[in-house]
Amino acid sequence: MSAYRPDGDLAPSTPGLPAGLQQAVAWLGRHLDEPIRLDTLAAIAGLRPRTLETQFRRHLGTTPLGWVRRLRLARARQQLLLGGATTVTEVAEANGITELGRFAAEYRRRFGELPSATLRAAQLRPPPSAAIDDEAVRLSWRAVAPAFVVGPGSCGAAIEDAEHAMELAPGYALPRAIAAWCWTQRAAHNFSSTPDLDRRRALQLAREAEHLAPHDALALTLASGAMTLAHRLADAERLTERSLAIDPWSPWAWVRRGWLSAYVGDYDAAQRELGVTLRLMPFEPLRHLLFIGIGCAHFGAARYERAARWVQDGVAGGPESFWAERVLVAAAAHAGTLAEARRAARRLLRKDPDLTVERVRRAWPFTTSFLDRLGDGLQRAGVPAA
Repeated sequence: MSAYRPDGDLAPSTPGLPAGLQQAVAWLGRHLDEPIRLDTLAAIAGLRPRTLETQFRRHLGTTPLGWVRRLRLARARQQLLLGGATTVTEVAEANGITELGRFAAEYRRRFGELPSATLRAAQLRPPPSAAIDDEAVRLSWRAVAPAFVVGPGSCGAAIEDAEHAMELAPGYALPRAIAAWCWTQRAAHNFSSTPDLDRRRALQLAREAEHLAPHDALALTLASGAMTLAHRLADAERLTERSLAIDPWSPWAWVRRGWLSAYVGDYDAAQRELGVTLRLMPFEPLRHLLFIGIGCAHFGAARYERAARWVQDGVAGGPESFWAERVLVAAAAHAGTLAEARRAARRLLRKDPDLTVERVRRAWPFTTSFLDRLGDGLQRAGVPAA
């Protein structure tokens, strides 16, 4: 889904959201240029204002008017990037924005430049000298699904397609971002014997992707994933927030937002944000990563039985993602089912024979508390310390 489409319809379809909230969001997409009142929006949704506010907070993580501001910014950004407008004021007024000074400040905070700079660059931008090679596009989009499987075989296949696409289209950002994400998977999940080299390569590709496509939400999200697994959380946060500002309905950006919250220890936010992603895309290639992420949030909050159930279902949906069984093993140990934890550890070590607690601690940018409990549970289940 894209936040803005040429016909002016803004994110009209929101699968999995309550019916009243869906009606409110769809109506907003058609009326962003008008003044928005909470009581009017509640009447459209068929809900009391307080109920509508509660649903926005629970399902979208913001208030109704906060969501309006986000969508207005996103659509204004897209219109400025197209370069067809004459002035920033014209774009602002077309999106119901009346306070130009506040708009410019918020726009700069979210996108790193003033709206006038975006418009000027778009107007001066020359037409592309040549279209992106069609084969590079095909290979890149073929690589997206296996990249999100997060398993050794799929990761390798995605890298192969992405690197071929880079050769065919050196200025195309998407294959660089896909490759960056996959090279950090190799490093973090013990898919290769050269993790430090893989991380360095990933960081370089992520920086190149951001430079080539600073306005592409998917490329930025993939680059953010690479930054995350390379333990560059501040850079990952910046890229994810930019992705969501560009496309508030991007499930790719929401899943990254949820995992970032889990890594920094905000487990309630992680569950909420991953829940948003689950409603936006309740199927693969994201579904198993959402289940695993929610399991990690439960583990961080010491809800070990729930953690084990969520991670177990996630791995069942994506068997190549055996790396997540680390959390399953530790959760079982902490839940008091040590015999099951030891059986799960033996199964995991058959798939990942070089796994140690030390490697696990280096792999993920979780909090120290999370990693301490994870390492303790793994060691109690029989995973070697080093």
